[in-house]
Amino acid sequence: MGSGPASNDRADVAGGDEGATPATVEDLLSDLRDLMESTSDADTHDEVWDIKHLLAEAHDRGLIESGVRDLDARDAAEAFVGSVIFASPLLVEDGIFDIADFLFAFTIAEVPVFLIANTLFVVFMTYALLEWTGRNKEETRTLFGVVPVRVFMILTVSFVVATVLMTVWGRVDGWGSPIEAIARINVIWTVGSLGAALGDILSDGDPAPVAASSVSSASTREALREGDPRGDDPRRGDPRREADPVDAAGTAERPEDVQRMSDGALVDALHEEFDDLEAVVDDTADQREVTRLREEAIQATIDDAFGDRIQKYTSRDIAEAFVGSIFFSIPFLVEDGVFDVADFFLSFRIGLVPIFFLVNTAFVLVMILALVYWAGPQDVRVSRPIFGFIPRRLVGTALVSFLTAAALMTMWGRVGNWQEPVVALARISVVWTVASFGGALGDILPGESSGADINDNLAALGDPADKDAVDEDAGR
Repeated sequence: MGSGPASNDRADVAGGDEGATPATVEDLLSDLRDLMESTSDADTHDEVWDIKHLLAEAHDRGLIESGVRDLDARDAAEAFVGSVIFASPLLVEDGIFDIADFLFAFTIAEVPVFLIANTLFVVFMTYALLEWTGRNKEETRTLFGVVPVRVFMILTVSFVVATVLMTVWGRVDGWGSPIEAIARINVIWTVGSLGAALGDILSDGDPAPVAASSVSSASTREALREGDPRGDDPRRGDPRREADPVDAAGTAERPEDVQRMSDGALVDALHEEFDDLEAVVDDTADQREVTRLREEAIQATIDDAFGDRIQKYTSRDIAEAFVGSIFFSIPFLVEDGVFDVADFFLSFRIGLVPIFFLVNTAFVLVMILALVYWAGPQDVRVSRPIFGFIPRRLVGTALVSFLTAAALMTMWGRVGNWQEPVVALARISVVWTVASFGGALGDILPGESSGADINDNLAALGDPADKDAVDEDAGR
């Protein structure tokens, strides 16, 4: 039985390819439906429906991930709460006034360049956080078929929250100067949008869109909800089926039995049902398909965010480090204490060498190594090191977090327009310290990312013959 390209990619999971994408509940239900359509055997149909009920229950409990995500009012509420939590602490920081003054004071041809740049940064950061942090889920609602509507929801909710809070708390001087008020709100909006995005995507309480995307008709979805094992059965209404009311009733009650199972019992039941399905399937190709589906389903139930071995280093990892760097560094941008620490870094010298500045730089690199490879929450392995011994993640995380800190400090006017480059670097190094922690955690916490290794991408640029292989790996 043909399983299609997606099935072939996922089949690598069963074969031990750790880089393959774990199966989603939609993948599994769709493949089971294909199996049902390939045969008219009654026992096969019954066993498939039993497995579908178990998979739906496993998804409801969060044991199996979904590959799609719908937008609803609950997401807006989560974004609202996250935005309030993140924005509130900064409302009492006077540093936002200095940053706001810089944002609208720096103009080219009377255009507030940094205010516009910060607005674009907020939009980009929100998109990056929602789409590039390893979630690998398709949005059901998009604008122009490309940009998720969720991005606009996050930006709107967080901006409204920032505006209301700043106005109610008297931080915009009664809107006496609208441009100045908008600049101050823009600073809070930067943090609020981060909280709104995290509040939306980190919540575990979203309703589960279980079978709607994997079955073909409303009658089938209704049959699944009611526990009718014959929703897709062409023999529905067959007198021979109606003659066995005990069997029919027992199967109809199964969803209630499933709901009472513990998580462990649910996984055991999946094993047993796949055993039963394999026993009633006669065709050799179908038996192989059942074996593959069993391994994918069981793997999907045990795969979690802290169980991966991370080896590949991909462009998605770089994006995750970027988002993590922003997350940790923004609270420090409004703190004037950063200036005092930077002055101290430069105050102790031996000759012309700022000792504490160099010590802090070494400390940052050691902490990245410790977080990623030694004391972090994931099993991260060094693969394909630079020059044979320098870990790529160390270099990538250090560079991404430093550039992020430098860009934010410059855009928010915290480096004195680089009039004193050494002082500017010292200030950036303070923020870089915490940004590097966020970059390291942002990279490794989601687990191993999908897509091709960055070395393969770079090699493909110089050797077009490798492009097809890279594209195939990127689809996993």
